[in-house]
Amino acid sequence: MGNKVIITDHCFPSIDIQEKVIKDAGFELESIQPICKTEDDIINTCKDADVLLVQWAPVTRRVLEALPNVKCIVRYGVGVNNFDLKAAKDLGVMACNVPDFCLDEVSDHAVTLAMALVRRVIHNHNQIMKGGWDISDFRPMPAPCQMKVGLVSFGNIAQKAAKKFQAFGFEVMAFDPFLPQEVFDKCNVKNVDFDTLCAESDVISLHCPLVPATTGIINKDSIAKMKDRVIIVNTSRGPVVKEADLIEALQSGKVVGAGLDVFEVEPLPADSPLLKMDNVILTGHAASVSENAVYLLQRNAATAAVEFLQGKVPSAALPAFRK
Repeated sequence: MGNKVIITDHCFPSIDIQEKVIKDAGFELESIQPICKTEDDIINTCKDADVLLVQWAPVTRRVLEALPNVKCIVRYGVGVNNFDLKAAKDLGVMACNVPDFCLDEVSDHAVTLAMALVRRVIHNHNQIMKGGWDISDFRPMPAPCQMKVGLVSFGNIAQKAAKKFQAFGFEVMAFDPFLPQEVFDKCNVKNVDFDTLCAESDVISLHCPLVPATTGIINKDSIAKMKDRVIIVNTSRGPVVKEADLIEALQSGKVVGAGLDVFEVEPLPADSPLLKMDNVILTGHAASVSENAVYLLQRNAATAAVEFLQGKVPSAALPAFRK
């Protein structure tokens, strides 16, 4: 077992937290500068690594085959769509994430975006900024207690969001074919298929990972099945929404408002039509951010690396890698 951890890329102001956890445990830490953005960047700079701490860099089969010393990869975050998990499994590389990262922050953000759109806050704000005043322009405006929220995927963040939506009086349903019925029952949430969710929801909030089955799940066809004047919120991953189709629906009024924290291309291109719309709220992939969440993210990712180097199965190992 080696003893070197390399950070391929990150966006933290400092890595003092990781350094304390890893160096106090007696292991080495190196952070690549400039950060790795491509497969070649990782291959050329991380040959000495035993463990990689990764934010966005692509850890593919090619990368893992080129770095035989790497036996553990840890993602700064929940989603692992930049990891080739099959390759990791095939090559005997442990894969970890930080599964409890930003549960409250993202669920708070999703509900905040939804409520601002339900109450037409952004619509009214933009109208007033242009010299208008009449709220009747944005009606009908149903009360939350008369509305249904549909959650696409029902993991830890969505389950927290469900409780927060219920506190405002919404009826909540969710689509997640991988969970047993008792999870829905425990949360007092209706278990529905995706078509039913589209057809019945007044607000659709996306909480799904980016995998082939969810890529572009919100598109022209699924939007056509939705209620008129539906609200769409996305705090998951940008490519789960086909932006061109959503923009068309926002322009037509089929979708009355959208709250978007993530986009197909980030940063959002300067020529995006979304930037000129009065019925959208845009935030810059910020749903996960709080000082506490960022601290825990760095500490827990570093802890997973230390646990692996100590010969343990990290508590943050992905379920498929715990055997």
